[in-house]
Amino acid sequence: MRKKRAVGYKRRSPRSEKEFGNTSLEKQEDEIINYCNKNNIELVDIYVDDLKSGSSFKGRDGFIEMYNRVLKEEEEIDYIIVYKQDRLSRDSLDTLYLMKKLNQIDKHIISIADSINTEDSTAKILVHVLALVAELEREFIAFRTNSGMEKRAENGDFLGGKNYGYEVINKKLSILPEEAKVVKYIFDKYSLEKWGYKKIAANLNVQGIKTKNRKEWTVNAVKTVLENQRYIGNSKWRGEYTKGQHTPIIEKTLWDETRKVMQVRSFTPQKVHPGSFPLSGILKCPQCRGPMVQGNSGPKYKYYQCNKNKNSGSSVCSSNLIKKEYAEEFVLKDFLHHLKEKVSPSTIYSVTQSILKYELNPLEHEASNLKKQIEKLEREMIKIMEHSSDPSLNLDNNMIKNHLATKQEEINKIKSALADISNQIKLKQNDSIMDIIEFSIKNFKDFYHTLSDDEKKIFFHSVIKEIQVTKGHKTKDRLIKDVIYHFDLEELNNLEDNILKKIN
Repeated sequence: MRKKRAVGYKRRSPRSEKEFGNTSLEKQEDEIINYCNKNNIELVDIYVDDLKSGSSFKGRDGFIEMYNRVLKEEEEIDYIIVYKQDRLSRDSLDTLYLMKKLNQIDKHIISIADSINTEDSTAKILVHVLALVAELEREFIAFRTNSGMEKRAENGDFLGGKNYGYEVINKKLSILPEEAKVVKYIFDKYSLEKWGYKKIAANLNVQGIKTKNRKEWTVNAVKTVLENQRYIGNSKWRGEYTKGQHTPIIEKTLWDETRKVMQVRSFTPQKVHPGSFPLSGILKCPQCRGPMVQGNSGPKYKYYQCNKNKNSGSSVCSSNLIKKEYAEEFVLKDFLHHLKEKVSPSTIYSVTQSILKYELNPLEHEASNLKKQIEKLEREMIKIMEHSSDPSLNLDNNMIKNHLATKQEEINKIKSALADISNQIKLKQNDSIMDIIEFSIKNFKDFYHTLSDDEKKIFFHSVIKEIQVTKGHKTKDRLIKDVIYHFDLEELNNLEDNILKKIN
């Protein structure tokens, strides 16, 4: 007769307190091994999920791997053995589903501490009961954890999260001297020396100092430090601050001075260098390949600048300035060439006609519905007037007038909506579209200069994927290398085909 085979399973849940005694991983493993030895069961393997919740099987890699192995006939696994039933799951439905699936293929669960072996039919009832108890316990743990967090918040205890300047020791915040110096440096430079966010970030990066996540300092990272009340000894829970139990890094007087400086600087200044930068984001830095944005330009010349350099300083990336006027003129000229040489007016006309036809269908349907509504209301008004002339009905004239006025008001509203839709239909049925397209292509440069700053940016971003720049030691050495568009002739043709398919 074949010796019975089993896999063991142990789990430690991610509770706030450490699990000892009967629920420790070591205790669970020892009990599983001893049980198999005493009962002459071959223990094939023990699977583990450490710091995993029992509320669901999802995310428990050890359990999933074990379950899939048990289902394989060639493995000849007879049992899943756990120390306690709640190690499998604290969800009653999950537990019962697992037991049902295993029973269907003649495999069973053994829970040592609960004295359960689901080969015994009476034990199955006990599994149901224990599963429900485990679920109730899970809900109680959640309630107790939440209540405990609120109590700890009231006491000002640390409630989790990364904080530059501190480390967590025994669930309490303890000052990290080296990082605390950086926090003081940030507050001093901002409040006392009136440095800006970028200047502070750039200087920290030059010194090789990293954030808590081992990344370069940015404007936002510096701002986050300056706005964190934890540095004056407060704790945060659900958006509210209370007096914390940890040692503050910043004096209250320095914190108050920082608030004053922030308040003064909170007023949005008038733009020093007016004008749009429509290529921002699609113009790519030749060094880091990141986006280029409006640079710190002078009154005469304006430039695009690497965004990383602008936010984090030269230690992260160089400015790699490129002249705004040159870049925009080059890209506009390239687009016109692309438009005239690679995309014919007839292709644009064909696609435009397809789009207009696609848009016309619902408009015409809507117009038809509105006309029917008007006809219906007019018929109702005729009936009301016919009834009003019948003396046998003895109808109140004022009531009839009000009723007719209400109907007429509805008709007027519908007619107004119908007029708007009719105008849209007329525009989309314009016979001179080809002439408009040819004129627009021929005079596109003039048309471009009539656009607002926002419209220019929207236009470039809608047709261009990215603009590549050559490397160069000086600004004059940097040139546009390539303009990559979102579309070409083939894509326009595909667009037309897709639209026609939707129409048909």
